[in-house]
Amino acid sequence: MKIYQQTAELLRKQILDQQLRPGDPLPSIRELSTRLNIGRNSVIHAYMLLEDEQLIEPRPRSGYYVRARPLSPNTSARPEPRRVELGATALEIIGAAQNARLVPLGSADPEAHGSAREYFYRRLSRHARDAASTSSGNSHYVAPPGLHDLRAQLARRFNSTLVQAGADDIVITNGAQEAITLALLALARPGDTLAVESPCYYGTLQCIEALGMRALEIPSHPQHGMDMEALSEALTCWPVKAILTNPSFSNPTGACSPVADRQALLRLAAEHDLPIIEDDVFGELYHQGSRPAPIKAFDTQGRVLLCSSLSKTLDSDIRIGWIMPGRYFEQVNYLKYVTTLASPGILQRAGADFLADNRYERHLRQVRRRYQARLGLLLEAIYQYWPAAAVPLTPKGGFLCWVELPIGFDGDQLYRDAQQAGIGITPGSLFASDMRFSHCIRLNYSTFEATPYYLQAIKTLGELIRRQLSTPLPGEPSGHY
Repeated sequence: MKIYQQTAELLRKQILDQQLRPGDPLPSIRELSTRLNIGRNSVIHAYMLLEDEQLIEPRPRSGYYVRARPLSPNTSARPEPRRVELGATALEIIGAAQNARLVPLGSADPEAHGSAREYFYRRLSRHARDAASTSSGNSHYVAPPGLHDLRAQLARRFNSTLVQAGADDIVITNGAQEAITLALLALARPGDTLAVESPCYYGTLQCIEALGMRALEIPSHPQHGMDMEALSEALTCWPVKAILTNPSFSNPTGACSPVADRQALLRLAAEHDLPIIEDDVFGELYHQGSRPAPIKAFDTQGRVLLCSSLSKTLDSDIRIGWIMPGRYFEQVNYLKYVTTLASPGILQRAGADFLADNRYERHLRQVRRRYQARLGLLLEAIYQYWPAAAVPLTPKGGFLCWVELPIGFDGDQLYRDAQQAGIGITPGSLFASDMRFSHCIRLNYSTFEATPYYLQAIKTLGELIRRQLSTPLPGEPSGHY
């Protein structure tokens, strides 16, 4: 056994025996090198090995710490199709996002400023003035599949992500939510079952609920996404109509499926002759490296329906979405026509203008850097002000952070307490059909800064968490956490 492996084994044993507890700091690389009389590279490799095993984690400008053990409920039980009944809490959260008195850590909105956003609205204003001054006798819908110029610009962007596309492969929608809704309507009927990852974005679950369909919730790894083995087994047990996944920086965990899993998912879909609905709204917001290739990039059979929008990358209020539905184009295009008839032409013309040069690319480069930096600031604040029992995940993209607390913790109560304190968060109970993530919360760091405004909010949340953790559950002694 090599020296770094021996070092890792020594630390691993101390962690598993709880000589080193969750949240405890590890010695610095120099300190451990001196203590064990080994080279610094051996310590570095030992720490990297333990980090890969998710036993330890680096903290910005602070060193390595023992990672809290995963606290998610046992997912060994076989998933079964369920009716979804989330109720009105999600609408309440979206409404709370409009409350300027709440610190905005709840609803999944991007930062709402910047030169690119301003430029888009200037283009929109110009088209609105042109429409107001036109002398034409009649106005006309921009009928599905949508404005050709906009679809051509989107096709150009698709081709840069290894997805071969032409303008005639794309249908314009009112945001990604309509794109996903149209895909579900094209593929399934009330009572049918859809396989989704768990935890799953509550908007997707609510759509399944509203359409009278059932969700088959497949366990997901917090870093790698949907469990392919669990999905494979579930597909042999249940009559699934489609697979719905958010593989690139998923909402809520930020998980990013590796290429091998994306290809495995396609093979499973082909084996069972199933379509895949791919929600790619966060795909452009990677923090480092390069953009993950969408599953659609590997699709040679037209079975992937790729859905996305400008809502997460530019502005939530810009309701320009799209779907690339492959072999299901005719069904989706017809459903778009009979449900909403058309998307606003003025918005589409402004979108085509906006995407015509490299302004959007420059905007994306800027927000990627900002979101990565803001994630670091948020994690640093959480590590400083929250108890070690709170375990934040570290996404590789997007602007959402999933936090797990001990099972039995009431995330809904924390949501209510936070609102009373003037802070918006999202409770984890919304992200499954059976409350299995009620001990979790989701935070939005798109605008987070190390200012008194945000740091006080994090401090207050930490105090609320400690207060709840120190309150015994019925029949338990105090201090059980």
